Amino acid sequence: MRTVLIGIALIFATVAGTGVASAGRGKQVKYIGIHPVAKAHGGGFCYIEGPHVHVFGADKLQYRDHRGHQHFVGDPVAYGYDGPRHAYQGHHPIHVEAVVGTGHPDTEFCYLNGAHYHYFTPPPGPEFKVQGDVHFYVAEPPRAYIEARPTMIEVNAVYTPLVYARPVVTVEPPTGWIHARADFAVVTPGVVVAAPRATVVSPGVVIDARVHVPAPTIRVDVGVGIGGGVYVDDGHRHRRHHKHKKFKNKKHKRRW
Repeated sequence: MRTVLIGIALIFATVAGTGVASAGRGKQVKYIGIHPVAKAHGGGFCYIEGPHVHVFGADKLQYRDHRGHQHFVGDPVAYGYDGPRHAYQGHHPIHVEAVVGTGHPDTEFCYLNGAHYHYFTPPPGPEFKVQGDVHFYVAEPPRAYIEARPTMIEVNAVYTPLVYARPVVTVEPPTGWIHARADFAVVTPGVVVAAPRATVVSPGVVIDARVHVPAPTIRVDVGVGIGGGVYVDDGHRHRRHHKHKKFKNKKHKRRW
């Protein structure tokens, strides 16, 4: 009998110890899709595409909630991702359901200024135009994007100090590109946007703030550093960049 009691006590001690250890590792957080791993937990990149959990949290600038799971909407290359990547220029929507294959409509927005990468391409449709292998958002942005922009553009401060191979877009933006419009113009290093606007300072006083910019020529390279944007060929000589390898546009079908 004494032996049996000792055995039962050991079992309870083991279970209790396991519970304490689990609690010490932190709260489990649900993720879906690939994403960076927090530095405090080893860093690197998680390539699990389906729903899974980690014991570290996700920030509100680089992740969006998708049916209770955190989905990464930042630039994966900045964190060591080495798979297929596709170049984008400026802000744009992300149709999360198409990326993760859940079938539940969920449109979020990426607020990264300038040129950056994602591991997915947008679904077919008129929202994007592709020029020089670069995706440009040309549709009318919804109110949700406009209202969240003042807060979400702070994500650019996260990427400013990161040094990695960014796409350098040297193509002329297509007609309708969001950042070529006065209401949504975003100026980034190497980017000049024509934004005609008249500002009324006081009754009877108007300042004409129109900017006239010649059309740039286009090339897509990879630049290493903290910048990245539109290379404008204004007739002067510019340093050449090494061209990156092109990745085939692969469509991935995923399910829960």
